[in-house]
Amino acid sequence: MAERLRDDLDAFAEEHGYSGRSEVIREACQSLLAEYERTDHEGQEVLATVTAVFGYDKPKIEGRMMEIRHTFEASIRSNSHNCLGDNAGCVETFVVEAAYDDVLRFIATVRGADESVSVEYTLVPVDVMSAEVSDSDSF
Repeated sequence: MAERLRDDLDAFAEEHGYSGRSEVIREACQSLLAEYERTDHEGQEVLATVTAVFGYDKPKIEGRMMEIRHTFEASIRSNSHNCLGDNAGCVETFVVEAAYDDVLRFIATVRGADESVSVEYTLVPVDVMSAEVSDSDSF
C-alpha cells in the first residue's frame, strides 16, 4: 500500500472516530463486497456509465485504460478521455451495455487498473429504458 494512501487512511480514521486504519479498511471491504452481492439486475442487460479519475500524465494508467477498451470493446458504446484544468488529473468515461455480470467485471477491471484510480458508476436496466422509450412514442 502506498505511503500516501496509508496516511490518508490514518487521517480519515482519526477524523471520523475509527479506532484505526484496520477498521476503515474492514468497513470499506464489507461495503465493496456488499456492492457486488446485489442481485437487483442479475440476468439482465444493463447500461452503465463508468467514470474513472486518475492523476495527470500517468502513461501506465492510460495504457491500461487502452487495454481495457480493447478487452471490452464489444460492450463499450462510448468512451471519452478528458484532462482536468491545471493538470489536476484525467477523467475516463465509459458507457457500457452488457449483461449485469459482465458490467460488474468491467467495473472491477477499471478499479484494478491502478490503486490511484477512483471509480464511480451508475446502472440502468436496458428493458426499463426500452419501456420508457415505448411509452414516450405513444403520444
